[in-house]
Amino acid sequence: MPKKQEDKYYLGNSNLPSANMEFEWTPKMVRELKKAKQNILYFAENFFYIVNLDKGKMKIPLYASQKRVLRSLRDNRFVACLASRQTGKTTMMTIYALWIACFQEDQRILVVANKEQTAINIFSRIRTAYEMLPNYLKPGVIEYGKTSMKLANGSSIGISTTSSDAGRGDSCNVLILDELAFIPNNLVDAFWKSVYPIISSSKKSKIFIASTPNGTDNLFYKLYMDGMNKKSNWYAEKMLWYEIPGRDEKWKQETIQSIGSEEAFKQEFDCEFLETGDSFIDEEYFTKLESLIIDPKHIFEDGAYKIWEEPDVDCIYTIGVDVAEGVNKNYSVIQIFDITDLTEIKQVAEYSSNKINPFEFTTKVYEICHHWGAPPVLIERNNCGAQVVDLLYQTYRYPNIVSYSPKTGKSKFDRLGVYAHTNTKYKGVTNMRYWVHELKCISFRSKELVEELRNFQRKPNGTWSAKPGYDDDKVMAMIWALMILDNTLVQRYYEIIELDDNGKPKNIILSDFVHQDFKGFLNDYKTQNISDTWEPPSMVYHDINIGEARSEIDDMIADGWEILR
Repeated sequence: MPKKQEDKYYLGNSNLPSANMEFEWTPKMVRELKKAKQNILYFAENFFYIVNLDKGKMKIPLYASQKRVLRSLRDNRFVACLASRQTGKTTMMTIYALWIACFQEDQRILVVANKEQTAINIFSRIRTAYEMLPNYLKPGVIEYGKTSMKLANGSSIGISTTSSDAGRGDSCNVLILDELAFIPNNLVDAFWKSVYPIISSSKKSKIFIASTPNGTDNLFYKLYMDGMNKKSNWYAEKMLWYEIPGRDEKWKQETIQSIGSEEAFKQEFDCEFLETGDSFIDEEYFTKLESLIIDPKHIFEDGAYKIWEEPDVDCIYTIGVDVAEGVNKNYSVIQIFDITDLTEIKQVAEYSSNKINPFEFTTKVYEICHHWGAPPVLIERNNCGAQVVDLLYQTYRYPNIVSYSPKTGKSKFDRLGVYAHTNTKYKGVTNMRYWVHELKCISFRSKELVEELRNFQRKPNGTWSAKPGYDDDKVMAMIWALMILDNTLVQRYYEIIELDDNGKPKNIILSDFVHQDFKGFLNDYKTQNISDTWEPPSMVYHDINIGEARSEIDDMIADGWEILR
């Protein structure tokens, strides 16, 4: 035995035995070591600990589906696991990586995620589980960092992101990939070309991929379906939500309420591969929406500002804004919706121009918002939208600019406006689909908006945007306008009188601190025509004596001049 205590442990940590630490083995320790090495389930159920927020350190209770996946990992080289949210797939990665590292020599295990912070979080769980193992069960530590560890048996665990040079030029015995379906195709292609030849060159190397579905146009879908259809050496596994004890129909309905739509549940929990290219609305519903289109009651600004209903002080409005550069390409759009009755939401006005610059557009936003009582306004802050948001607040002191920002890792954006992060857009589209696609409670008046909805489709990465060659500016402005009804925002500005069966607001009134301020509607446009169509001014016709052309002398005489003779 080493004489000095610090020689026994790495950096003095009693949970990290050093490479030269020795043990006085008991028969029980030898039996436990042998069983854990031979049986991954025995290792997991008897020695793998997690830290529960309520119960503290505890052994993990493996469910039948998790045991099935662990056996598949043990028995197959290439495993693609289609996993529902919250089924413990990250725990499966941790158990498997740790079991290989502890009981097989000279194994290089690489954990890959699309974001560095995600990979670090997974590795942190591996480190925690390693430290909780009995010291006699684990190889000693040679190196121990935040992104990698090297053990005395020659095995190591490291992390990487999906860059094209990940793992290039180095051996890798076990590759673990997290959420492959959500990594952009351009990154996946370069990464796969870099890493896969290294893995496949060995007869014993393994790959474990676990992901929730995200459309059909990605590598994970291909690998999983090839495994399902026995077209490759990939083995397909699946972990569904109802395989976790305690999850029943009541849990399903509560989860649907929480995430906002049944379609989102189908992808995130039922593991359905929703088709890329799906239209936002089906053809039958599109025909119905077309039939509801009507001409505006007022048209201003050379056709840019269309109004279907005049402002009503007794109504509640929401406004969404999408900002463009004003160089005759994309459109700067303001969408106004009447949300007084959430069972019959109405589009009441729309402003759209691809010529107005952001500085002038700010003034337009301010004026139009006050036409409708200065309600909460949601403005996409990205790019030149930041200029509009900041000017609207600093110059005009507009009181109701909504802030909505994603939290990514440890970072959270906290400035005014809506940050159109991938997560924000996903939540915005999910929220809009609830009101448009599921409840079908919105009356659209704008022909252009309905056309954009028709060409709004699902992309390969699971997001939604316009088909190539089409615009979605009016749709995006509508997304932000309806975002005020998301559960995370609605309580800031309204009192919720009643919720619907899905936990969404059904009846709302303005909060006391939101003061409506209607002004300037007809005053701003009093010199403009207010009828639906422009009418020319009346003309007065006079009798004209048609004859020979008059000379300049005749004109002078008519004006009072006399000819001297």
